[in-house]
Amino acid sequence: MQENLNSKLGWLKIGIKTIGTAGLSELKINNLCNTLNVTKGCFYHWFQSKRDYEIQILEFWKLKFTQNFIDLAEIGKTDREKLSLLGRQCINATINGNRLEFEINAWSQKDKEVQKFVYSVYKQRYNYITKLLSSIYTNKTEVKKHALTLYSLVVGVDFFYRKLTLTELELIFSDYLA
Repeated sequence: MQENLNSKLGWLKIGIKTIGTAGLSELKINNLCNTLNVTKGCFYHWFQSKRDYEIQILEFWKLKFTQNFIDLAEIGKTDREKLSLLGRQCINATINGNRLEFEINAWSQKDKEVQKFVYSVYKQRYNYITKLLSSIYTNKTEVKKHALTLYSLVVGVDFFYRKLTLTELELIFSDYLA
């Protein structure tokens, strides 16, 4: 068994990894237990049901890929610096990434509860970008234009027909990097 896997955090990490590398369809209790060489009892010690596990995975995804990104960006002294830090995190996540965002987005199209949750995460991300841009651009139309553009870029890089290089990602985000 992997290091500290039989903990709630361990199960959430393996859930995120499974969705990101193999897809949501592979998020099955039996498969996970077989992979980890544990019984279902280990799973049910931490989660009431598969649905409970799925919802907690979504909460973990929000924490790891939204709130943690925001918290790290907040280290910046100015909103321009915060935006640059956020952009760097997005680039790194894309370079080191997998299909997690794609899978979660696809999942949200099939499940109303997931859709509502994912919408709230996307809205939080967009609002944070808008907040940062509001101190960089004084014209509200410019703020909105740049917020829509930047958020579309953040989402769009995951759907590009091939994996983008670091140089290409830096070019895409160059207007927002310090």
